[in-house]
Amino acid sequence: MRYIGTPFRFSLTGVPQPADEAVPTTVRTDGEVKMPGTLAISGVSSLPTSVDRAKREAEALLRQCQERVAAGRAGAILDLLDMNPEFMQHAWVRETYIRLSEEGRLRRAPGRPIGRDKVCPMVVVGLVGHLIDTGRVKNREQAFGKLEELGLMTYAAAKDSFYRGWREPRFKAIYLEFPELEREMTAAEVAYFQRAEMVEPGRTIKRTFEDPRLGRVEFGLRGL
Repeated sequence: MRYIGTPFRFSLTGVPQPADEAVPTTVRTDGEVKMPGTLAISGVSSLPTSVDRAKREAEALLRQCQERVAAGRAGAILDLLDMNPEFMQHAWVRETYIRLSEEGRLRRAPGRPIGRDKVCPMVVVGLVGHLIDTGRVKNREQAFGKLEELGLMTYAAAKDSFYRGWREPRFKAIYLEFPELEREMTAAEVAYFQRAEMVEPGRTIKRTFEDPRLGRVEFGLRGL
């Protein structure tokens, strides 16, 4: 039996998990609202997703970009890469970017570039989750108010950033396949992949590895 392997990349946007000491515990009384320049974290998670959903998201964004470029909006490919630079690995994106650049047609559309946030929405998603998980608030609405009480963000800014983090395409997981690189796999490679452990609903698979800078790191995948 022959096995053909198709390389792929599954990219997830990280949600920083704040360290306990990084989130203030006292209400700010001077009226100042300011997020610190750095935030200590205890780990990184991701928003819930699946391979099928990530594949649909990636295909929809690619199709939209292709349609816009075909209609003469060359800058659409810059918008796509602003949303997720991983798309540069896709053959059509790479070839089109080079062609448009050589033709001198790459121009950004007027307006604020994608991704220029004062506070990254994923940081807000992490802060809201932390406040709920530690029992300091009961729900998201209370978390937005708590962030304002702590002087980190206004209620309106926290709510806006949080829901943009869940809604905007730039934070979605994407799944890309590279059929141009597929090849026949050796028996040893097939045997290796058959030993893989499947992520099942309600189950968490954990792996640990040594990072030269961070030391011992634990990585977990939980099926939903």
